[in-house]
Amino acid sequence: MEKKKSSSKSPKLRAIDSTKDTDNTELGTKERYGCFNIHPDWLQVFNNRKWLAFLIGVCQLLFSTVTSGYESSIVSTLQRGFGLSSTDIGGISVCFSVAQSTLGVILSHKAANSHKGRWVGITAIIAAIGCFIYALPHFVTKSYGILSSYQNGNQSYGICSSTSKPSPLTDQEQASQKGLYIFLFCLGQFVIGAGTSILRSIGWSYLDENVSPSVSALYTGINLSLLGLGIALGFVFGGTALDLYVYWPAEVSGKCHLTIDNPNWIGAWWLGYIVIAAIIILMAFPILALPRHLPNYEYYKMKRAQQAEGKSKIDRYKSKTLKDLIPSLKDLLLNMPFMCTVLNLVGNLIVLAGVGVFFPKYIESQYGVLASSASMYTGIMIVVGMLVGIVLGGGYMKYKKLKVLGLAKFAAISTTLSTVTVAAFLIAVCPRTLIAGVNIPYHNEIAVSQTHNLSDNCNSGCYCDSETFKPVCDLSTGITYFSPCYAGCTSKGIDFNNGQQVFGNCSCLSTNTNAMRNHTQSLDVVLNYCPKECNALIPFIIMGIIFAFLVYCSLIPSYQVILRCVPESQRPLALAVQWVFIQCLANIPGPILLGTFIDGACSLWEVQNGERAFCWIYDNQLLAYGLAGVILAMRIFSAIFSILAWYFLKRDIKKYSGIEKENIKDDHEADEKEPENNIIKPSSSNQNMVETTSKLNGFTETLV
Repeated sequence: MEKKKSSSKSPKLRAIDSTKDTDNTELGTKERYGCFNIHPDWLQVFNNRKWLAFLIGVCQLLFSTVTSGYESSIVSTLQRGFGLSSTDIGGISVCFSVAQSTLGVILSHKAANSHKGRWVGITAIIAAIGCFIYALPHFVTKSYGILSSYQNGNQSYGICSSTSKPSPLTDQEQASQKGLYIFLFCLGQFVIGAGTSILRSIGWSYLDENVSPSVSALYTGINLSLLGLGIALGFVFGGTALDLYVYWPAEVSGKCHLTIDNPNWIGAWWLGYIVIAAIIILMAFPILALPRHLPNYEYYKMKRAQQAEGKSKIDRYKSKTLKDLIPSLKDLLLNMPFMCTVLNLVGNLIVLAGVGVFFPKYIESQYGVLASSASMYTGIMIVVGMLVGIVLGGGYMKYKKLKVLGLAKFAAISTTLSTVTVAAFLIAVCPRTLIAGVNIPYHNEIAVSQTHNLSDNCNSGCYCDSETFKPVCDLSTGITYFSPCYAGCTSKGIDFNNGQQVFGNCSCLSTNTNAMRNHTQSLDVVLNYCPKECNALIPFIIMGIIFAFLVYCSLIPSYQVILRCVPESQRPLALAVQWVFIQCLANIPGPILLGTFIDGACSLWEVQNGERAFCWIYDNQLLAYGLAGVILAMRIFSAIFSILAWYFLKRDIKKYSGIEKENIKDDHEADEKEPENNIIKPSSSNQNMVETTSKLNGFTETLV
């Protein structure tokens, strides 16, 4: 009997059915869908790559909803409700990144050769617990200090009075409560970070190894689009929650005249965390039922080994133990295409991490819109830009059939073009809000006041509370006053024409010499800021859509380059290392640095316990120009490393293809003598062939 030829040469592969998974009834228990040794046949309808992609995608959607969009949409509400500065918010956000960076590599390395589905399911439950912890401050707080003056209709402090009003809490009580809130927020963020730390490494790798290499880019694009969609849904969901009163389902008392357009309004920020946590727990159980490997896993593994390019052809480390971690890490850090692509992503995501946390707050401050509206606008920019980027960018990659080198080139071009979007911050700037005693003196004798002083002769007989901001507007001059008391108002009432709260007999209005006020006009002010006359919001939204479009055009090919420029056994570790770099260099410093900078642009602080708590009014021009400088620097950083990634990848492919040219030629000659119907089935009998093939170089394809 003639012996079969050695399997050391790359075989021609033909799947039993490249579009359908292997018959589930022939699989062993470890490859069947189910839990606790319960694997009935009727459950095997879910034992396929589409169900896996759906579960991973929904997890990605929920995680990005709660950690990005929703968290960013409630920033200004948390600041008002708990007296937190932008620096405090940045520090709280960092706890999420610290958990991901410290636990990401360890958990991913541990899970790389374990049951990936179970790891994803268990960590999802941990993330849900973190969401519950993050919502706890709402349930442990006695009351929101900023709302105390509105409860039971008690607003007498707002007008000029000859007697002072005591603070409802002592300074020590306020400081103690703030410390508790910050601790719970930090703990919640850390637990959420721990629970979501392996989804983008183990979860994505789990999906990638169970689908055909030809459709892997499609699934990566779907996951990235769901990530972006989750961010957008978070903003929309956040805007909806903020329209509800913080004590929902209770309603606002009709006596206190607290409306959604009042700057002291606090929405139901906690509601989203409870709802999303419950959904995550429900989704975790189907994930726990997934098998270790799906049908056709062995076939897809061999196919990926044949299509390896550059350094990804050399698979020396299996990383099965912690002892193997160091050489594997060394291999990755010396892989220049991988490292340059990671640094490209760092430059992209430091902008998203920093600006993303405060983006709704920027829109709210710059354009004078409600917090809920700012969240909606942010969601619109992300959704439209993402969809256009996915459709056009993904369509172009599919039409051109881009391979790894073409993907790197496309990422470099998209990243470079995105630098033009910085113009949005320079062009779409609105004038600042004029506040008497803050950035314009009471008598309006000079254009700008360098140091603010709320006290003036016109309100010298009033005991005004400088720690409670309750803005009122003089509609005839467009000047806002800190409160009715600082405007010198001695009476209050309701305008029956529009239902607005009005304060009258305001002595400080009559002292404004340049207001050109008719002395027959009433000296009244209305509650809230003066309306802004600015038409820059629409141009800013358009430029924001273009920015999101170009970012998503570059992210999809960048993630594909990371998956394709490393050996298969190192992909989970590579994704984890990539994520640690992003956390340490982007997500951790981004919010802190940007939060500190944003606080530096503040014109009017809320003072609690004798210290600055959060900012009410920003210098719009300083805020816009500063953000433009930060974003431009990061876009240039990303563009440089995306170009370097393309260069090094081209060099490596040329180098390794030349070395293996003769071996590839021998493989082609041998394959011509192989039977045409050589069928590879996923079974233990061909495990040795898989291990051997994964170490060979395979066929070299024409590169774009």
